[in-house]
Amino acid sequence: MMNRRKIIEENIFRFLSGLATYSLIALLAFIIIIIFVKGFNCLSLDMVIKTPKGGYYYGGEGGVLNAIIGSLYIAFGATFIAILIGVPAALYINMHLIRYKRTQNTIRYLLDALWGIPSIVYGAFGFTLMLFLGMNASLIAGIITIA
Repeated sequence: MMNRRKIIEENIFRFLSGLATYSLIALLAFIIIIIFVKGFNCLSLDMVIKTPKGGYYYGGEGGVLNAIIGSLYIAFGATFIAILIGVPAALYINMHLIRYKRTQNTIRYLLDALWGIPSIVYGAFGFTLMLFLGMNASLIAGIITIA
């Protein structure tokens, strides 16, 4: 009697989990389709390869080339700085801190916590901090924040 009850309960929760999963997939597909259908008319090669002109954000002419190039600069610059700092740090942690297991484990735990935070959160925090300190936003500040 008890086993039958557990089997029924498991089947109910399996059905509800599947229903929730497929509902979310359908909702996501619906949102993506709506965005694609409504936004397809606005896409053009000119939008990608031209720089923004005055009033672009109010429906004026121009494109998003500056944003694309800026994103590439930040991505490559942050990767370069992260490699310059990360490789020596990894070597130090794995070769020199072997004798200090507690310190090594603490550093690894803290790094795991940092890796769990999305880079957009770091970017938003860094940008907010720059504004609070009265600094201007710049490419190097973005690279250092993301790195």
